[in-house]
Amino acid sequence: MRTFLGLSLPNSVRERLEGICFGLEEIRWVSPENFHATLVFLGELDREQIETVSEISSDTKHGPFSIEIQGIGVFGHKSPEILYASVSHSEELFRLQKSLDSSLRRAGFSLEKRDYKPHITIGRFKRDKEKRLEMYLKEFDQFHIPSIEIREFHLFSSRSGSNGPIYSVEETYPLLLE
Repeated sequence: MRTFLGLSLPNSVRERLEGICFGLEEIRWVSPENFHATLVFLGELDREQIETVSEISSDTKHGPFSIEIQGIGVFGHKSPEILYASVSHSEELFRLQKSLDSSLRRAGFSLEKRDYKPHITIGRFKRDKEKRLEMYLKEFDQFHIPSIEIREFHLFSSRSGSNGPIYSVEETYPLLLE
C-alpha cells in the first residue's frame, strides 16, 4: 500500500482553500477532501512495515500545536508542477516531523533526504504552460489562515483515481504529552 504520515485539515480550512482554487486553466485542482500536509512520505509498504510505522507513530510523544497557512507557491524544476498553500514555520510542527523521520530511519525505513517544506498541495499543473500563473500568485500572495489547531496526525493510504490520487485515513494518532 502506498502511504504517508500527515495532518488532515478542518472543514473550515478546506473550504477556505477551495475558495482560491479557480482562475487557472492548465491545472488539475486537488479535491478539498484530499487537502492535507504531509509529515513523512513512506511510499509502498507491506503489512509488517505498516505495523512498525503504527507502533512508532503511537509511541510519539508530542502535544497539540497550531499551524498557519501563509501565501501560495509552486514546486517544479524547469516549469511549475505543483501549486501549494504554504504552511508557516512552526517549531512544534518541525519537531514532530523530525521525531517521526528520525524514528522511522532508525527502524530501517528509507526516506527522502530533502529538507522538509510543509505545504498543502492545491493543484497539479498539466503539461501546457499556465499563462496566468504570475497573476494568480500575486493575487493570493497574502492569503492567510491563522491558528489551525493540530491535535492528531494520520497514516494515509494513496491510490490512483481518474482525477488524481485519492487519500484515505488508515489510522489516527492523537497528540498527547504523557
